[in-house]
Amino acid sequence: IDQSMARYALNRYFSAHRGWHITGISYDGKRWNESSSTTLLKSEMPAFIIEFLEEHLAHKRLGLGELAVLAATVEDLVHSEAFELLSMAYEAHNLSTHEALETQWQEDLVMMTFVTFYLMPWTQKARNDSSALDRAIKRAYRNRAWNQAMLWSDD
Repeated sequence: IDQSMARYALNRYFSAHRGWHITGISYDGKRWNESSSTTLLKSEMPAFIIEFLEEHLAHKRLGLGELAVLAATVEDLVHSEAFELLSMAYEAHNLSTHEALETQWQEDLVMMTFVTFYLMPWTQKARNDSSALDRAIKRAYRNRAWNQAMLWSDD
């Protein structure tokens, strides 16, 4: 399939099965094939996968196997990023990821911190300063995307 069809298929898959709208894959009113499929993931995707895809995309077509590899890679990157942010949220409050949280308050605090790190990535630097982290969470709470992000994190 060509690149525009691959982007369409990925968008449909992630939208229908995960509820995700991924920048660079999601339709934004422009043509589906306006930018390269590998350009959108270069910052995170392992080099060997980029090289593999670029080699195959030189022919401007992807097989279903390559499309599956790309979908699995995107999904793995999203999960890896979420795991990293969640680990940072635990660390910010000196909580272990290897032990169950003891109270609902701890769970809420970790989730609020996770959402703060997600919505405002620059706040991740404050994770070792409790007063700066508290201010960042309060700022994130006033962010218009806060309620949607909290609903997403509850899922």
